[in-house]
Amino acid sequence: MKAVGHQGKQQGIVLLISLIMLLAVTVIVVTASNIAQTNLKVVGNMESREQARIAARAAIEEALSSSRFADNPDSIFAVSCDEDNQKCYDFNADGETDVTVVVSTPACISVIPRKNIELDVYNFPDQATCFLPPGVYSMCAASVWEFEAVATDVVSGAEVTVRQGVSILTTLNNIDTACPV
Repeated sequence: MKAVGHQGKQQGIVLLISLIMLLAVTVIVVTASNIAQTNLKVVGNMESREQARIAARAAIEEALSSSRFADNPDSIFAVSCDEDNQKCYDFNADGETDVTVVVSTPACISVIPRKNIELDVYNFPDQATCFLPPGVYSMCAASVWEFEAVATDVVSGAEVTVRQGVSILTTLNNIDTACPV
C-alpha cells in the first residue's frame, strides 16, 4: 500500500511542474507578442516620419524650381492646397490628404551685388539681362535664401521640419521688394 501512496504523490508533483511550465511558456509568448506589436508601431512611425520628410523636401524643391519665391515670397506655389505656401500630398492615391506641408515665407539671409565683370554672359545668356554698361555693378545680385518646411502626417501626427538654403542670381528689383538689405 505504501508504494501506491508514493506514486500518487509523484503524480501531483508532475502536475505542479506542468502548470509552472505552462505558465512560463504563456508569459514568454505574451511578452514576444507585445515586443512584436511595439516593433510594428515603431516601424510604422518611422515610415510616417520618412514620408513626411519626403513631402517636405518635395515642397521645397517645387518652391525652388521657379523664381516665384523671390518675386512673391508670400505665395511661392502656383497651386497651393488650403492656403498660400501649403502643399497637400496623397501618397496612397485614395483621394485623401496623407501629408500637409507648410512652407514658411522664405527668408532672405544675404545679398551681394554682382559686378559686370563677374557675369558670364557667354555661357549663361540669361545673365546678359543683368549687364549694365558702363557701370561697375550689374542690375543683379547674388541672394541667399532660407526655406523651412513643416510636414505633418495627417494619420499618425508625425511632424518633420526641414530647412534648406539656396543662392540665386536675381534682379535688384526683386531684391528691393522681397529682400531689403
